[in-house]
Amino acid sequence: MPLIHLIYRKSNTSFHSIENVFNALLPYLKVKKVELPYTSAGFLKRWRNIGFVKNLNSNLIHITGHDHYLILGLPRKKTILTIHDIEVLKRNTGLKRYLLKKLWFDWPIKRATYVNTISSFSKNELLSLNNYKTPIQVIHNPITLPITYTPKTFNEECPTILHIGTKSNKNLNRLLIAIKDIKCKLVLIGKLDNVIIKILEENSINYISKVNLSNEQMIQEYISCDLLAFVSTYEGFGLPIIEAQACGRAVITSNIASMPEIAKDGALLVNPLDVNDIKDGINQLINNSNLREELISKGLKNVKRFQPETIANQYQQMYDLVLQQS
Repeated sequence: MPLIHLIYRKSNTSFHSIENVFNALLPYLKVKKVELPYTSAGFLKRWRNIGFVKNLNSNLIHITGHDHYLILGLPRKKTILTIHDIEVLKRNTGLKRYLLKKLWFDWPIKRATYVNTISSFSKNELLSLNNYKTPIQVIHNPITLPITYTPKTFNEECPTILHIGTKSNKNLNRLLIAIKDIKCKLVLIGKLDNVIIKILEENSINYISKVNLSNEQMIQEYISCDLLAFVSTYEGFGLPIIEAQACGRAVITSNIASMPEIAKDGALLVNPLDVNDIKDGINQLINNSNLREELISKGLKNVKRFQPETIANQYQQMYDLVLQQS
């Protein structure tokens, strides 16, 4: 049987979304998981990571994301690279952006046998960078938490709004302004900076902040909430959308980037750059029970596309295709 190595970045308690994705797929894949020995920081550690992967006795190497540069040190053999998004390029300018584009995208994509992205949106963004000749396939992320449909009576008087993530693209500052006059309880998952804390306090928002939750604790947050607000300005995928849908919760998300593709018709779409549009959308979900029920029903149907076994089969087909190539 061909030996396929699935390459994970060095474990870090602060970053685990990529790991959660592929951990959900592992039971259904004929692969061997390998974690890099060093974090991706500095030339020496990256060079050692390249040497580590180069010494693996593999028929196929699949780099699951983040450490795209690994391909640059590998011999030209069968390799698959998963690229989740190009967000790192949007955060940088000038020479740094140029180098990142070359080292993390242009050169790795050129050397890969196959590339996959997690949404059509991400694929289109990749192709906007360059006219890459390497085949690029879209394979969506699976739902990563074992969430089951859990009905809940919606609290119309003071709903609990769940928001996940506090990086700038999560658009938390606009969400806070949008809900400042709405009677609700806001549950924030992620570390808060001083700017966000100031907005919360100045607007007397009823909130609770939580960090470093286990999978079990995260599932409980979905169960406890009344709706998910996920109005990001940029997402390569947006796992919280389908996690909330699987639980049976109403979702409000953005009408840009990958979010319409992932949510389909199982969420209320709003302009994330328009505070009033976010506010109006949340009020619609609070005041319109028929709308909530319709979105929940469509959301439960939507998540069937993202079952781990379904997604794993797509990866296995990709592996088989690459291994068959001479």
